[in-house]
Amino acid sequence: MLQTTQTIIADIDNELLAALDAKAGLLTLRVILLRYHASGVTAAQVAALLHELRPATQEGPLEDVILDVLDMVTGWCAPQLRVWDGAGEDYAS
Repeated sequence: MLQTTQTIIADIDNELLAALDAKAGLLTLRVILLRYHASGVTAAQVAALLHELRPATQEGPLEDVILDVLDMVTGWCAPQLRVWDGAGEDYAS
């Protein structure tokens, strides 16, 4: 199972890690991101957590999912998948 030393909100962190391990779909993962957002967590905090997980995935299918989730966190995705308002505004399109 994926582990991290960083803790944002333990219950949601555990849910995210379990969903990633279970290879949950992007919409399921987005629901978890929405829980972070509703709890006042910033996109930067979630991005840092996801970046911490990446080395453990070693360029496999799980890393691809983590990168897709990072896209939703940073706003580098379709507008309907964005979680944080204003995310992605610092990126070129």
